[in-house]
Parts: sequence; structure tokens; C-alpha cells
Amino acid sequence: MAFTLASRHVLLEASSTPSVEEGWVIVEGSRIASVGRGAPPDDAPHPIDVGDRLIAPALVNAHTHCVLSMLRGGLGRAAAGNVVEDLFYRIERVLLPEDVRALARMGAYESLLAGVGLVWDHYFFGEALAAGLADTGIAAVVAPTIQDVGGPSVDTAGRHRSDRELAATETLALAGMPRIFAAVGPHATDTVSPALWKQASDLAERLGLPLHAHLAQSPEEVHRARDVHGTTPFGLLEREGVLDRVRGVFAHALFVDDAELARLGPAHALVACPYSQLVFGFPARVDRWEGAGARWVVATDCAASNDSMQLRKELRFLAGLRTVGASFAGAYEAFLRGEGDVDDVARTRREGYEAFEATAAPAELYTRITSVPGALHPHVRAGVLAPGALASIVVYDLEHPSFWPATDPIAALVMADVDAAIHAMWVAGQPIGERGDFHRSVVRSHTYREHRAEAVARLADLKKRAGF
Repeated sequence: MAFTLASRHVLLEASSTPSVEEGWVIVEGSRIASVGRGAPPDDAPHPIDVGDRLIAPALVNAHTHCVLSMLRGGLGRAAAGNVVEDLFYRIERVLLPEDVRALARMGAYESLLAGVGLVWDHYFFGEALAAGLADTGIAAVVAPTIQDVGGPSVDTAGRHRSDRELAATETLALAGMPRIFAAVGPHATDTVSPALWKQASDLAERLGLPLHAHLAQSPEEVHRARDVHGTTPFGLLEREGVLDRVRGVFAHALFVDDAELARLGPAHALVACPYSQLVFGFPARVDRWEGAGARWVVATDCAASNDSMQLRKELRFLAGLRTVGASFAGAYEAFLRGEGDVDDVARTRREGYEAFEATAAPAELYTRITSVPGALHPHVRAGVLAPGALASIVVYDLEHPSFWPATDPIAALVMADVDAAIHAMWVAGQPIGERGDFHRSVVRSHTYREHRAEAVARLADLKKRAGF
């Protein structure tokens, strides 16, 4: 059904900078048909005037593993080892497709309640993953995880299911579902052979899909690339021609050096997941990404290593990089020992503030979870209110305390906890929950309660099978 949203506060794109103006959005089917400033046309279909509330695009989370919400709180806050291999792989080795469908829903619900309309999810049993995400109403770019030389999908005899996951990728790509899109999902350079990287790139090239992969995410991956291939993880993809052939969305990239960054082309994007990286590594130097001219976005990764699927807190962390370096600088260490000068500390803080200024402005940060990741897939546009884009829209109540006094709504969308102010939401043109009672209507729905009960039962059984 076509409908029109109108408000005195609509977040529109003016060039690459978002602005808030009076305007309207017409939705037809799963896409936005037209957008304009001022009052809506007289013949606008089914007008819904939301008054002084803010109409904004739903957020885009460019790297998730929704299934892994099942491990929330299980890591502790000082994971010193390789979290992926020491914990995740152990439970993933005994997963069933039915587990994936049931458990993915819970991460999807959490994402919806945080204003996220599109996730880029990378996980095993791709068709079951897509079904579970679709069950909740969220939109997703699904990358079925492929591995052939390491990881939980490779058994002790060396057998793996990469052919099935590649077939699932093609099935999803050709299905034509309004909310589910496909990406090709090689896991990482230490779990995917050069031959399988080529196979994945061939499929991506043939279907016009992007790759979605982890890149240089751990010291172990770097050592394995050097020991097995005689190069770095980035160098391996470069040598195999992967970076020249298809688009790529690469998560983490903690061990990609400046020279490699300079060779990263515009077809590729890097994904920073600050809170997750605090657990299994350390936060990426997005200032160096920015300085190299790389395209980069912000995501949550999974609730197992993050404890939250809320994108806004990731942005707040990045904004804090302007000053946090001063806490550990030599000037401050000297001051604490009674040997330094306070002016040296102030200068250090000022230098850091200036160095990170380009990556910390609220309007700029906001694009890292909306328009920039929303443009990464050639078959769908999201994260903007624009003709042809996915009709994933959030209406926020500007009278909610978290927005007050609403003098700068864009800054509030980045720096404040405004999820509680969500009044209504549509994903691909379909309503999520009830207008005016968004959060409560979702979690009290019969569907959610059924989904949660199944997830609880399957998680209990899964832990038994994994020996927890």
C-alpha cells in the first residue's frame, strides 16, 4: 500500500550533509517513491502527518552476526586470547540450521528496537539465517559464511560445506525478496584458501554481488598469512586479484598498514566495530583510514563480543578518540609522577582533538551508520530518504527527554540515547510494531514471545551439545 509521511522535521540529504527541514516522503511498496520539501502534494496517497516528530532513515549496521547474541555476557571484559577461536568456534561446530534460524531472530529484534532497518549479517547456514531474519521484519544483506581450511565449518577430516553455502548465496541473490539481499561471504584469509577466494570472487562477479569478509582481524591471521602464503592478509587478496575484481566490505582491518591502505580502491569499504574490538583486539585507527581516503563505516559486530547491537554507542566511542589518547600520553604520565607541566598535557589533548576532528563531527559520524553503508550494495540503497531507496523509516518523538531540547536533532541521533524516543518504524514499507507504542508492542507481541521461547529452548540444547 502506498502512503505518505509528512512532518515539520524530516531528515533530508543536502549533498552529502544531512539537514532537518519540513518535508514529506511517499512510499510505494518496499521503496521510497518520492521525497520533497514543504507540504506534501495534494494528491499524496494516504497521508500520515506525524506533526513535530522527526522522520529519519532507519540505521544500517554493516557487520553483524545476529545469531551470536546467544553468547552475550559470556566473555568477561578482559578476554586476553583469541575470542573467535577459543569460544565462538567451539559452539558453532555443533550448530544446526534450525538453531541458526531461531537464534538469529533475537539479534534482529534487538536491532529493530535500536532503530536499525538493515543489517549486513555474515553467518553459517545462509538460507536458515535469511529465513530467521525475515521472520522478524528486518531487512538484511546475508553473506553465508564459507570456509575450507579452518573454522567450525571444516571437520576433522577436512570436509567443509562451502559449496552448499555458495549455492545458498546464489539462491538468495536470485530469489527477489523485497527485504533480503545477498553478499558472498568468505570468512577470512586464514580460513579460506586462495582457490576458494577465487571461487567466491567468480560468483560475486557473475551475480554483481559484493564480498563481505573479515580482514586482518587478529595477530594469528597475520602470522598464518606470512607462514602459509608469504605475505600479509591484505597482500594475499591483492596477489590473488580479489581486490581488482569485485566490491568488498571488509570488517576490522586492524592489521592493514598505511601502505596497504593507500592501495585500497574506492570499490571497497572498511568496517570499524569499536566496542567489539575492545574485547577481541583494540579499536581501529579510523583517523588513518580517513587520512588514506578509504571508505569506512561503523558497525556493532555481535552482542557476544559487544553486549549490545546499539549503533549509536559505537559513534560516541569514536567521538571520544579525540581526547582519550591524552590519558596515556607521556606528558600526562609525567604530570602524574609530579615531573610534568600541565600545559604540556593540555597541548597533547589539543593535538589529539585536532587530529581526530574529521572523524568525530556528529553529522559526519551519522553518515557512517546511514548513507555510507546504505550505498555499499549495488542492488539496494538504504540509510537515506531518497527516491528508489528502501522504505525503511524511523519516526522519533522530539518531545522525549532524550531529545530535549532538540536544538540539534542530528547531534542527538549520534550522541544521545534516543532509541526510547522511537515513535514508529517501517522496514521496506512494512510497519514494525504499533505507531505510538513501538517498543512495548514488539516485545509483547505473540510472534515475539513464540520466537523467544524457541530461542531459549534451542540455546539450552545447543549448550548441552557443545559441552557447556
